[in-house]
Amino acid sequence: MFYVVGGGKEMPKLFNVMLGNKLKAVRDKLGMTLEEVAQKMGFNSYQTLSSIEEGRRMVKAVELAKLSKIYFRDMKYFLNEEIEQDQDQPVLWRAYSGDAKVKQREGTFIKFCEHYSDLEFKLAIDSKPKINFLTWQVGDFNYDSIAGLANNLRNELQLGARPACSLAKVLEEKCNIKILFLDLENYGSAASTVGKFGAAILINSSEPSWRRNYDLAHELFHIITWNTFPYDTIHSFAEEKPLVEKWADAFASYLLLPGEEISREFNKNVEDNKISLLDLIGIAREFEVSLDALLWSLVNLRFFSRQIVRKILNDPEVKTLDFSGQKKETTPYLSRRYFNLALKAYKKTLISKGRLCEYLNINRADLGKILKEYGYSVGEEIYETKFALA
Repeated sequence: MFYVVGGGKEMPKLFNVMLGNKLKAVRDKLGMTLEEVAQKMGFNSYQTLSSIEEGRRMVKAVELAKLSKIYFRDMKYFLNEEIEQDQDQPVLWRAYSGDAKVKQREGTFIKFCEHYSDLEFKLAIDSKPKINFLTWQVGDFNYDSIAGLANNLRNELQLGARPACSLAKVLEEKCNIKILFLDLENYGSAASTVGKFGAAILINSSEPSWRRNYDLAHELFHIITWNTFPYDTIHSFAEEKPLVEKWADAFASYLLLPGEEISREFNKNVEDNKISLLDLIGIAREFEVSLDALLWSLVNLRFFSRQIVRKILNDPEVKTLDFSGQKKETTPYLSRRYFNLALKAYKKTLISKGRLCEYLNINRADLGKILKEYGYSVGEEIYETKFALA
């Protein structure tokens, strides 16, 4: 902490320097430029922000509140002199680029998790994941045991014959796993984390649906094995994919492609001991997985040899056919469950309209429009009507 004997003019100056240093450190960590943040702040010049970071200009309270939102930090982090280290919530990325910009996506992800958890707390809803974390040892893992794990979990969650169709909804509403869809561009395809707010998965909304389904199942493996594999052994920049990542891929395939169902659909399309490419793509679309995932599943089921699958996948025309005609679906980044919780907390006066807009990441002016898109109206009291039970 800073101590100034006798107080005087030095104390505000020291505080401004301390605050400025923290603001600059967080901005650098997020990979944001002075110009970028100044524009978000509405400053006429980046020099204004530079003066704040250097401690030459006092930051106004309203400015600090806005900077806190831009930097995904609570104001108390910048105002408390005793908080010197910025310890991040560990986030495990799939296809992590290593770009500093990814920290901005992490910030949005973690803030969403905190808001979600706060809504659950206010509404007296348990935020703990309702799914078993494995207590296996590393030596317990092999492809056979992972196949058994996926099969058991699919049955336990009652995902049905087409697991990809219901996985996201079941994970969020039944398992209490928070799911957020963001446009991650090229910074990563998916991520997962487990913290005091519970368990959460981040999915790249710009990917096609079959890719999102696979990444969701892949990250589920990391959630249930969170206490088994050290973070550093997975989050590696090594060229060769770590074994645990290969196991996560295998788990995703086993979970989304039930052997019995795949065999049934495959055999229905076989004629004269042959099957067409069109039929293979049709099966992949029905199960909402990639042709690649389907073909390797068929190898495991001994319908195809590895050589044939490699030949199919290496054909340039095949790559253009797989899902080329499928319309890209738009996925709201906020789930309906999260939206409903936020609106319910607002209707119960547990949060203000301003906090509702913050949690929905919208401006007040857009609130009515967004509510109508979800089938609600913020001004009507009809939602408070109660009915007596028989």
